[in-house]
Order: sequence, then C-alpha cells, then structure tokens
Amino acid sequence: MTLDKLLKTTDYASRIIVHPMYQIFPQRLVVRYFDDIVTNKIPYHFIKKSIHRDMKANGLLVPMIINNKNELLHGKNRFNILLQNKFAGSLFYKIVNDDEVEFLKKVGEKIWNMHKNQKTITDWNFLFEDDLIAHTEKNFHMLKEGVLS
Repeated sequence: MTLDKLLKTTDYASRIIVHPMYQIFPQRLVVRYFDDIVTNKIPYHFIKKSIHRDMKANGLLVPMIINNKNELLHGKNRFNILLQNKFAGSLFYKIVNDDEVEFLKKVGEKIWNMHKNQKTITDWNFLFEDDLIAHTEKNFHMLKEGVLS
C-alpha cells in the first residue's frame, strides 16, 4: 500500500523521516528513529485496516506519543504501518506525565475528526470546547511552553 500523502524529509544518511500534518505543540516534538523506540512490536497482521486506509488517504495526521524512555505510549498501529513501509523515523510528542498522554490522545482524536469533516484548524479554540476543556485545563502548562512573557 503506497503512502503518498505522507509529509517526509530525508536526513543526512538518506533515511526518510515522516512528519505529522498537525503539529499543535511544536515545543514537545522530538525526532526519533524507529530503532530507538521501545514498543511491544504488535505483529503486522494485527494492524487495524481502517488506520492503514486513513494513512493512505490522509498521511500521518498527528504525532505518535513517547515518554522520556522512548517508550511508545500511543500510536502503535501508525508506528507499525510506517515501520512496515521502511520509513526510518518520525516526529513524536514527548510527554512529561500521564495526564499529558490522555490530553494528547484526546487532541489527536479531535483533530482527526475535524480533518475528516473538512474543518480547518486555524487556532487553539477547539481545545476549549466541551469535550476537551477538562483535559486542556489540566494541561494548560503545555499551551504556555515556549511562550515569552
């Protein structure tokens, strides 16, 4: 399955790095090669076909999530699809605590739904809608990171 919609760059060693389309928290993005990521290595036949079809149609919409030990916390299907297609790495969100994982998962779901419904994301207002407000309030520090006062 060809993943033509992926945003990609090539590093100095000609390895292909995949970039997510939506990078809402750029201060939390880190480039990691897949060889450095710790995961439970879900066999390829367990990959959800709907995710594979979505990545073929839309590319990688949001970053996968890792912790400070490079353990993959969210995005195992996307990780395995990219690995299976011989990509070398990607941009990942690196979290500091468990609340951030849940927040970034919810933000990713919201972005995916907005993209699917062809709604343009121009600002952070969607973070303050009913389905995300509680998570946003718990993780408000993420919105202030990298902002000069």
